[in-house]
Amino acid sequence: MGVRRRKTETFGDLSHDVVSRIDPHGKRYESQAVQVWPEVAGEEIVKHTRGFAMREGELVVFVDSPAWANELSLMAERLKESINSRISHGSVRAIRFNVSKRVQEERQWDVSRQQDDEYYRVDTAPPIPLSPEELMQAEYMAEAVPDLELREKALKVMIKDLEGKKGARASNAAERATGGPEDANPGS
Repeated sequence: MGVRRRKTETFGDLSHDVVSRIDPHGKRYESQAVQVWPEVAGEEIVKHTRGFAMREGELVVFVDSPAWANELSLMAERLKESINSRISHGSVRAIRFNVSKRVQEERQWDVSRQQDDEYYRVDTAPPIPLSPEELMQAEYMAEAVPDLELREKALKVMIKDLEGKKGARASNAAERATGGPEDANPGS
């Protein structure tokens, strides 16, 4: 009687067979398409897109405006090729862009939060020391406080505030001179 020999299989061959049986329609590649979207689309496009769905090889991307849907539709073929090149399996046959009121609202909230953050950002300009004349004016103003200890604390706070504002004004003037961002709070 002869010895029966078994064919040796690699782990890669076995795992591919197992995964193919578990996921015969390649759904795992569909989720990969969604994962690579930010890398493929880029930062500006990602700001205007949210949510995805895969329907029979078509990646549906929800956008915040008809203008973006139109613009991205013109780029769909390039985006599709780029996605498929990254996921190693051409499971994305087409990309469709749908305008979504929810995505539009989320984008408006993002823009509003960004504007608020910019408006309320802490000035990062370094303080500029007061001139002797400015320091004398601050001391004169502080003399109105009758309590000596409170007067000294008020003077310290006033000097720190005035030096910070002086630094911010100088920084804003330099930004305007170089064409940088305008001062969001000119009264400071």
